Formats: sequence, C-alpha cells, structure tokens
Amino acid sequence: MAWERRGDQTYYYRSRKIGGRVVKEYIGGGLAGTLAEREDAMRRRTRDAERAALQADRDAFNAATVAHEELSRAADALLTAALIAAGYHRHDRGPWRKRHASQAGQ
Repeated sequence: MAWERRGDQTYYYRSRKIGGRVVKEYIGGGLAGTLAEREDAMRRRTRDAERAALQADRDAFNAATVAHEELSRAADALLTAALIAAGYHRHDRGPWRKRHASQAGQ
C-alpha cells in the first residue's frame, strides 16, 4: 500500500495477492486515497495486535507446559523412590512388581 506519483499527481494503490501474484489495485488520489490509507493502517494495527495477543497466548502455554513437565518428572522420581523403598521393582521397564521374599535379602 503506497502513494505513487504519476506525473504531477499522487495516487494511492493497494497491493493484494490474487492467485499467487501481487496485483495493484487503484484507489485514487485526494480524499479517497487518504481514507483508504487510514483504513489500511487501521486494519494493519488490528492484525498486528491480534498477532501479538496470539503470540502472548502461545508463550503462556509454553511456560505452563514446561512447568507441567518439570512437575511430572519430579512426581515420577518421588514415586520411583517410594516404590523402591517399599520393595518393588520393574523388570525391563515393565510394570512395578513386589519382590519375592526370597530375593529381598540378596
């Protein structure tokens, strides 16, 4: 979106993509061009604000995900320690099993 000079006059053009190609749309000069420029600037500000809000949401979600993963790892470590202390074991990363009484003394 830009003002272009043609001879002694300036005109406002809006660029859009149609079918993968950039096409310039003539808006006009004077008041029509000024109003279109303001409308485009308002749309751009709105789009930028929405993009910033979406990025803030993504950042908050990522922070919560990291905190959840840390808590999950800590809980797993505590559970593992408690089960081992209670006499359980895991064979080949399978389910937790209680050790037999004859093997507990080894």
